[in-house]
Amino acid sequence: MLQLPLVLFIVMVEVSVGAVSVLVFLDWRNEVKRGFLISYAFIYLVLACLTYLFQQNFATSALLNTYPQLDKAWTGREALPLFFFFLLLLPYSFFLLLDKHAGVDEKQDDIEEEDKATEQKPRSSTLRVLRLVSGGATIVAGLTALFVLAMIFHSLIPGAFGGVFTIASFFAGAFALGGVMTAMWLGHWYLVTPALSERPLLFSTTVVLVAVLAQVAFSLAAGPNMLFGSQATPSSHSAIVAASSSASPHGSEIKPLDAPQITPLSSNAIGWLHILVGFVMPLVLGGLAWKLVRDRSFQSATGMLYLVVVCALAGEAMARGLFLGHL
Repeated sequence: MLQLPLVLFIVMVEVSVGAVSVLVFLDWRNEVKRGFLISYAFIYLVLACLTYLFQQNFATSALLNTYPQLDKAWTGREALPLFFFFLLLLPYSFFLLLDKHAGVDEKQDDIEEEDKATEQKPRSSTLRVLRLVSGGATIVAGLTALFVLAMIFHSLIPGAFGGVFTIASFFAGAFALGGVMTAMWLGHWYLVTPALSERPLLFSTTVVLVAVLAQVAFSLAAGPNMLFGSQATPSSHSAIVAASSSASPHGSEIKPLDAPQITPLSSNAIGWLHILVGFVMPLVLGGLAWKLVRDRSFQSATGMLYLVVVCALAGEAMARGLFLGHL
């Protein structure tokens, strides 16, 4: 239970950084409605703020340093890029609000006019340049925060290249989670504006599939400790907590550290469940969604993306829970 706040924090960082990155990519491609860009820019702004506040309360350097396995050289560097990630989202959202020509033309009603609009080059303007520059800077800050987060935990996977694949898995997880969140919400816009080109939804769904495949590759390359957790003995952090608990004046019984842990499922069983829920089902359902988008069956594709969101979030939570079992 001590690792639960860290699991939630990692997932929040991955979702916010990945979602904002995909949103800015869609803005740069100029294929989605201005209303969609504005709505989810402000939603992601709130998410980025909550992520930063969560870090300030549950993942500070003082708290992270109580875990001896973590890289202490990086534990104090997470707050600054995460704060800049939130701060830079403010001008990006503001410029989106000011630019009346952001996104594709809202007045295009049929597919033929929409296709003509997407084929034309986006109108260059000062607001568009400022918006994309601030959006690019936001992505850089977010990816920096993600890299620092990965460097904090990379030492949990042993091996010459274990840390490298661990870092890469953080980036893959961010684009898998953030991409599917944006794709699912984008699918709703097709239900009220069916004349939209399928290209933005196809792009975001492709990002999700590639990211999940990358997760599979990096997890396999990192070894069984990434997929099934570690069977290591309790850490000194647990020993400190247990020692302090045993000194409680209430006289409650304290379970010895060497006592067997009884859990509903073993780490191996949870590992296989993670593979099914986090890898197999998103790939199958995401592939179906991709095919449905190609066929312009947007309502069915959105339903599939809902399921991918649930599976991806559940799978990533299990993956990070097993990963932090090394603590």
